[in-house]
Amino acid sequence: MTAAAAADPDDVLADVLRVDLADERLYAGERPERIWRTLRAAGTPVRMAGTREHWAVTRYGQIREVLQHGDLLSSQKGMRLGEKATDGRAGEVAGGRSMLVSDDPAHAGMRKALESAFTPRTIRRLADGTAALARRLVAEAAAQGPCDFVATVAVPLLTEVACDLVGVPASDRQHVAALTNTAFSGSGYSTSTDQIAAHVELLEYCAHLIAEKRRVPGDDVATLLARAQLAGRPFPRDVAIMNCHDIILGGNASARFILTSLPMTLIGHRAFWSELRSGTADLDVATEELLRFEAPVNHLMRTLLGDLEIGGVRMRRGELVTLWLRSGNRDADAFDEPETLRASGHRRAHLAFGHGAHHCIAAYLARLEIRSLVRALAEEVGDAELSGVPQRMESNFLRGYRTVPVSLRPRTVAAGGRRRRFT
Repeated sequence: MTAAAAADPDDVLADVLRVDLADERLYAGERPERIWRTLRAAGTPVRMAGTREHWAVTRYGQIREVLQHGDLLSSQKGMRLGEKATDGRAGEVAGGRSMLVSDDPAHAGMRKALESAFTPRTIRRLADGTAALARRLVAEAAAQGPCDFVATVAVPLLTEVACDLVGVPASDRQHVAALTNTAFSGSGYSTSTDQIAAHVELLEYCAHLIAEKRRVPGDDVATLLARAQLAGRPFPRDVAIMNCHDIILGGNASARFILTSLPMTLIGHRAFWSELRSGTADLDVATEELLRFEAPVNHLMRTLLGDLEIGGVRMRRGELVTLWLRSGNRDADAFDEPETLRASGHRRAHLAFGHGAHHCIAAYLARLEIRSLVRALAEEVGDAELSGVPQRMESNFLRGYRTVPVSLRPRTVAAGGRRRRFT
């Protein structure tokens, strides 16, 4: 057998060009990382066919270069490929109503209003509560033996923090948690009806919540949306509702899928976690490195408002361009030994939250949640092993796990010793 005949098709550009990157079934395993590596080796943006034709940009420097041309990029017709032919139309319907799929000046106005939610007082309150909750959830999971890390640790932490930020009453949080779980429940080809129903019900809940906050305001995002103004006028009702929905889900999504991956790094990157436990690592550096390595968003999509040349390739006005953030974060031309996790030292800025005008507004929240859980795992867990087969999220947009069956072993301290606590 010749070397060419033995080659994995995912290593051959001609074969990769026939792959539909929108096919959610592709993401049930580890193939995407290999495919992105082959696309990066092409050196330029690559024209991809499939459900929707688009230019795939997979190299770190070229992704940043595209995003710096914000005046030529539109999110208003959707900001992801989607997994079904109808998803493109769904993105257009939300265009202009949600900050995620709006262009300036509407995008800038919505962003300015929402950014005011992150006051110093709110940040301090969230930080204290999140750290305590993360430690309790990890300690309980380690004490109980085999568990699903996603259901036992990641989801409760994320839901509590997002609901606290938005202003969801304690009595409603289980209901909101169930809706967000269903919205993220899996593949577009097998659970789309349930997922759509969950999004609709969450939108209805957000309408109710904002109406309540107009009547009884609080110190939270829902109240802010109820009172916010855009171009000198109150937010239209549909804009307030859509952004409330997106903050609840987006606040979950940014950190959710990194948190679901943490037990996999406990098992696959033991040197990284040993350094954290020893006290010689920098917790902030470790958080950023996990964001780089386990970036939660596979890609962003934009529609070109004008011609744009990147890497010698001219992409034309009206064409779709996809920016594969997770691929850029594994680019060996940008990161030395990109497949190795480092808990100390310096790396250049990652792309986990995007770059430019649409940089993730929930970035602070995600960092807070990840840092708190990393700290709790380093302080409370000595080792981990899988107790079942993890299941990947089947999504071309988000990368992470639906379930991670795992046993967390409590960290032991020698007699007379003290457990290292981060400050």
